[in-house]
Amino acid sequence: MTSVDLDQLRKAGKITEQALMRAYHLLESGERSGLKIADAAEEEIYSAGARPAFPCNVSPDHWAAHNAPTDDSPTELGSARLVKVDAGAHVDGWIGDSAFTYVFDDSVRYVAQAAKAALEAAMDTIKPGVSVAEVGKAIQDVAKEYGVKPVSNLGGHQIDRYVLHAGLFIPNVPEGSAKIEEGMIVAVEPFMSTGRGYVRNGTHVNIFSLESTRARSRGARDVVKYVAENFGPLPFAEKWILRKFGSAARLYIYELAKTGAFYQYPVLVDSPGSVVAQFETTFYVDKDGAQPLIDIFQIEV
Repeated sequence: MTSVDLDQLRKAGKITEQALMRAYHLLESGERSGLKIADAAEEEIYSAGARPAFPCNVSPDHWAAHNAPTDDSPTELGSARLVKVDAGAHVDGWIGDSAFTYVFDDSVRYVAQAAKAALEAAMDTIKPGVSVAEVGKAIQDVAKEYGVKPVSNLGGHQIDRYVLHAGLFIPNVPEGSAKIEEGMIVAVEPFMSTGRGYVRNGTHVNIFSLESTRARSRGARDVVKYVAENFGPLPFAEKWILRKFGSAARLYIYELAKTGAFYQYPVLVDSPGSVVAQFETTFYVDKDGAQPLIDIFQIEV
């Protein structure tokens, strides 16, 4: 585990918070283009002197995660019952990661309330020496109170410098024997569902990360070089590549994904007709427990 630069980590957390609040205020003002919301959050990160740790996700209804709207598919939210906005900033590799759910339809507000309450319960549970199963139980107990299902195959994760998922998995159900340690950075993200409570890969893929710099064609090599220099090991959006290289880059993205040079993050979906809600924040674990770096609790549901 890398020695933590708390000043840079706190700065990344504050910038992430600003980005998500910008997205929230856009939704409050009536914006219903997922692309415009994601672009605004990412613009906020850049303008504050940081960089996105991953593409801003705007995932409506039963789409649980990993939807980064594109210019061709902007994710219009006019018929959505709720939407999850997940964003992260990094400062010199130190990452803040957080998410909220915005509710359009009052009939599903309780699902978002469950996700937020579960995050609060997890925060109260986390201390050095506590097992991840205990955190998962706290989340599951809240789900039962609200009559929803925790998504069992999604969860939180440890964070390290330039590493978004750094080993430790924090489930939304009581499983796992690993212990949380003092000095860890952890993102906790309860997902609550009215569906199966289990996600699968959807058909859309618009987020990737660099696995290898091997590339056959000249165009693909140019794309790989750009990704390595600008995003390193962190996830990036298809739209960022297309805006830089033009629509012809779709062929290079396809080539690099097919050969395994680009790792693919499909949109994750629960059962059609269901809704999934999420609240997430990043904590630094000190001797007293979990210290939130991003105040996502200020968003009311």
